[in-house]
Amino acid sequence: MGRTCVVHDVREQARHRLELLLWTHADVDEVVATADDDDLVVRAGEGATDLVVLGMSAGADTVGLVRRLRDVTPTMAVLVAGTTEDAGSVAAALAAGAVGFLRWDAPRALVRTLVEVAGESSSGADLLPLAASGSGDDARAGGVRVDVAVQRSLGLSVREVQVLIGVGRGLTNADIGRRLYLSGETVKTHAARLFRKLDATDRAEAVGRAWSVGLFIRAK
Repeated sequence: MGRTCVVHDVREQARHRLELLLWTHADVDEVVATADDDDLVVRAGEGATDLVVLGMSAGADTVGLVRRLRDVTPTMAVLVAGTTEDAGSVAAALAAGAVGFLRWDAPRALVRTLVEVAGESSSGADLLPLAASGSGDDARAGGVRVDVAVQRSLGLSVREVQVLIGVGRGLTNADIGRRLYLSGETVKTHAARLFRKLDATDRAEAVGRAWSVGLFIRAK
């Protein structure tokens, strides 16, 4: 399935490298390159982008950029690209809401797989919060939307909301982990954090609390 991807890196050579990587090894209809953070956020907000691949470089605020993208379009898939030496930064980006990590030296099959699953249900799109736009024209209308303002006020990350949605659907930690490519223990850690933020002692109370404070909204 083709899609529109944006590759973003302040380094011109790195942008070209990411473009080539996607054109050569992934099923994409269009690849657009950006170097300015604000331009990227504006484009993402216009809704014409299915996937963003962020190159990680020294001095770049990748985590902050992931959060900005999540603010304007919570459902868009974001991959971060870098080296294995960037492990700490990668972990922070994933915690901020990036859906995966693309190594510069990843084999062709892995690149294709990452792009294919990013944003699809197998990588957790069914657990991604939909912004409460009130438009009612989303393909998944009739489901549950997330009030982003309430999410921010509670200090919940996108990952924590994904876990909470999974909890509300009765999924086990292992089930949620498979959708998000996380271990069961990592999901358990996210759950413990969101329970604290919601002042809940168990799964049922956490979900009930989320509804009572207006985090979840029924899509019309």
